[in-house]
Amino acid sequence: MNPTKKKYNAISNRMVKTIILLVLIAIAQYTVLSGQGFSNRIILTDVISTLIFTITFTSIIYIIQQYYHSKEVLNVPNMSTIVLFSFLTILWSHLATSAFAETTNAYNDFYNMTFTLKSILIVLVYIICHLIFWIDQQKVQEVRIQKFAIEKEKEANRIEMNSLQQQFKPHFLFNSLNSINALTVVNPQEAQKMVHLLSEFMRGAINVNPSELVSLEKEIHHIKLYTDIEKVRFGSRLEVNYDLTEDISNFKVPTLILQPIIENAVKYGLYDNTDDVIISIQVKKQQHSIKISVSNPFDPTTQSASKGTGYGLQSIEKKMLILYNQSNLLNTKREDNTFTTILEIPQR
Repeated sequence: MNPTKKKYNAISNRMVKTIILLVLIAIAQYTVLSGQGFSNRIILTDVISTLIFTITFTSIIYIIQQYYHSKEVLNVPNMSTIVLFSFLTILWSHLATSAFAETTNAYNDFYNMTFTLKSILIVLVYIICHLIFWIDQQKVQEVRIQKFAIEKEKEANRIEMNSLQQQFKPHFLFNSLNSINALTVVNPQEAQKMVHLLSEFMRGAINVNPSELVSLEKEIHHIKLYTDIEKVRFGSRLEVNYDLTEDISNFKVPTLILQPIIENAVKYGLYDNTDDVIISIQVKKQQHSIKISVSNPFDPTTQSASKGTGYGLQSIEKKMLILYNQSNLLNTKREDNTFTTILEIPQR
């Protein structure tokens, strides 16, 4: 339903209920007074005129609360409004009833008998209606504050996500350009191949929305481009095995979330190492999530496979916390000379 229409319907229902309440009070007032021996003409005129004015001023009270809502329910302006409208209702119903009375004496008797109770009733009616509208508007204000806080939090998250994304772009680009620079001297053809792969990779990465979820299939495609770039640098020493037994096209993951993990695997697997290195990427479906494991060998005597500082794995933890509000989605483990990064991604 349209929000404006929904709000209009809520206002209409509220006013209809309030009017029904005022009509019921008027009927009760008429029933009580009709048994006191007063003229039906006087009673009916007084009840109808009072009802008309209370409905009119109650509507005005609602508008005042809607546009000039105060934090205090019974402050001076609100009490002044109640007193003013109570006085005007009593005055105008008095003038209307006296004008339609058969005789002055009949009206005076009615006036003297009913004035005090009628005045108290009118004041109470306005106070009750004012309280109802104030509470209702207070809830509206609280919802607005909550929505504003949520929007501010979302905006802060978007800013931080953009910041994380911007950290990645120059980080990866600088590393690749350094590799291309080195290859131009020793192997120009491989440097040309790497430039082509890099341009294709950056074309798909540079304009992505950092808070967007993409298919795992697309994310794996980006990773394959990245590892192809690294294979240009390291040749046959680097091999990447994919264990994708599941249909990965239906899984959604944060865009470029695997890039730092694979970069770490290459760094700890190949740097200061002359042996061939196999990086394994495995995807497993769980009940409400998918688990992605990336394993690489490392030499504990020359390297320290840790979460490190800077962009790396810490940025993934922060990104997952922003997107899923969970801090335990990224884990690492060491077994012998193998380092494994495990990323669990909830599927909504």
